[in-house]
Amino acid sequence: MHTNPKAFDTTIVSLETVEAYYFYIPTYQRPYVWGEEQLKKLLDNFHLSFKNNPDSIYYISTFLTREEGDQAELIDGQQRFTSLWLISLVLSRLCPESKISSFLKKDDKLRLGFEIREEIRTFLEDLLSQATADHNFKDESYIEEHPYLRNIAKALVFIQNYIKQKISNNELKGFGDYIFQKVQLIKNTTPKHTDLNKLFSTINSAGVQLEQTDIVKANLLKLIDEKVQFGKIWEACENMHNFFERNARRSFPASVTQWEAIDFEQLVPFDKNIFRYKSEANNQESVSNQSAFLIDDLEIEQIPSYTNFDKNNQEEEARTSKEIYCRSIINFGQLLLHTYRIHLKREQLNDFEGTFHVSRLIEIFKGMIDRNNAEEIKRFFYLLWEIRYLFDKYIIKWISDTDTKTETLELVNFNRNTDGYYSRTKYEKSSSLMLQSVLYFTGDYLRQYWLTTYLGYLLDHHNDLKANAEEHLSFLEKIDNVFSLNNSSTDKEISWLLLDNQPIAQDINIETYLNGQHSTRFKHYWFFKLEYILWKNWSFEKNESFKNYKITSRNSVEHIYPQNDNHQKNTLEDEYLHAFGNLVLLSVSQNSEYSNKPVGVKRSMFKAKRETYDTLKSYYIFNSYGDTWNVATIKKHQEEMIAIILDHYKY
Repeated sequence: MHTNPKAFDTTIVSLETVEAYYFYIPTYQRPYVWGEEQLKKLLDNFHLSFKNNPDSIYYISTFLTREEGDQAELIDGQQRFTSLWLISLVLSRLCPESKISSFLKKDDKLRLGFEIREEIRTFLEDLLSQATADHNFKDESYIEEHPYLRNIAKALVFIQNYIKQKISNNELKGFGDYIFQKVQLIKNTTPKHTDLNKLFSTINSAGVQLEQTDIVKANLLKLIDEKVQFGKIWEACENMHNFFERNARRSFPASVTQWEAIDFEQLVPFDKNIFRYKSEANNQESVSNQSAFLIDDLEIEQIPSYTNFDKNNQEEEARTSKEIYCRSIINFGQLLLHTYRIHLKREQLNDFEGTFHVSRLIEIFKGMIDRNNAEEIKRFFYLLWEIRYLFDKYIIKWISDTDTKTETLELVNFNRNTDGYYSRTKYEKSSSLMLQSVLYFTGDYLRQYWLTTYLGYLLDHHNDLKANAEEHLSFLEKIDNVFSLNNSSTDKEISWLLLDNQPIAQDINIETYLNGQHSTRFKHYWFFKLEYILWKNWSFEKNESFKNYKITSRNSVEHIYPQNDNHQKNTLEDEYLHAFGNLVLLSVSQNSEYSNKPVGVKRSMFKAKRETYDTLKSYYIFNSYGDTWNVATIKKHQEEMIAIILDHYKY
């Protein structure tokens, strides 16, 4: 056997096994851009895998390098790789004895370098020179002068807050060691003398390997007839960053499908007599003969010819559409897993074993492949069509504002015009939008287990009602309450039991928990839940600040009565200082803004804001108790907020 010099070299590595390399990010790479959402997903997954089994291997992604000796140029995957280095830095500061500390340097030099970004190297080396976590992560004036540092500094702050919130001191070393040794990546290395221009073109247009969703699709289609038809159903569902009706029009074009006769305001189960496609012999061949390929099978000569026109055209059309543009809260692989769980329940089969993660798609769907039941597979495709429609109509999505260049979570209404096309508008803010936002931000980003239960419910009870219908809100509140009151079962187990309304034990006492002294370790869920309840039952003036209020990502617990402030005449006992009544949940930037300022200053800053409120809990604190904030008012506020929450659970 000989090695092909034109083939990529693929190896599985961990942070521990790349000790021989320096990695550097070349000039042409974009700056570090990962934010809280991506970092939380990554850390959530590490934490869950570590808690479930600290000896298990967890695969996260691939990265692509061009190597010369011990120098490895990061061609693709630098955002994730940089994030791993930043996580390692935080853990090494919090727990210097963790093995992950050795990933930071090689031979006393930073293991991760930034070509021509001297300010980043200086910044990170300065941080490494601080032996403990007591030193601040940023000097604001220095960062202001060097904009490439801003997202790195924000990431470090978020990572540290996350780890302090989620990981106990006793777990720190084990958690760091787990990431260092058990988190594994696929390292793809280019052959010698690779034409990088061709390689970049391939990466940007198609990627260098098939996704697991493509392989699952091919495995399923091999076992059934009418491959083109079912391939078209899959194709209509897979682009999650566009509306389902738009996808379906491309898969089943107007030249052969009478779209003017289809009312997509209501659920239309797939019917091959309604949804038609233009069948061509070469299409039949291409669908039936799909197979997976690995990057180490790919040769340089193949790179320019490998493209994926359908997906690219769909994405480009979504971006340039004059209608509103959406971004899904989950990816297609996650939708497949939710759909498969609902399918298993309807087939009276057991839930799949193990973790819910798109990295296991092929493994999870092996059960259906092994059953080799063509009719069951077809039922799954038909179910996928219906679930994708329900997801589009009833589930929040990120909607872009082309004027402000921002995204907000919205429920979207769509209406059919006389030509058979659809216009889309955002619903006014509703309790359904707010509660789904709570579930999204407090749930596991990578799984969103509530979707399994809610989509399963909608499948049988949608009744073509609006997304903000009270009937659906009532069910959503019910399942949210059930999830929040159980600590003995996993969310995966609860979501499965709720699919057919099985009883769930309630082993959390809200009043006991919220009266505890948890300080920054309070579960963020209860702050989010309170915001939802306060918004739904708002009894104050509904002014512009209230109308502009949104439930957004917040990860930083703020003490209203500050922990450290020389201006306060009296210090509070920990019992009250760290109590729920003295705390609010803010974004990292909001928390930095208030910092350790006196209560009176914070109150003035809060009231000076006109656009919206930081939190509704803050509004109560700064507007309901006069100018006094002491033990008595903290206790009163805590009692009132707990009473409001308990009242919500009386259903």
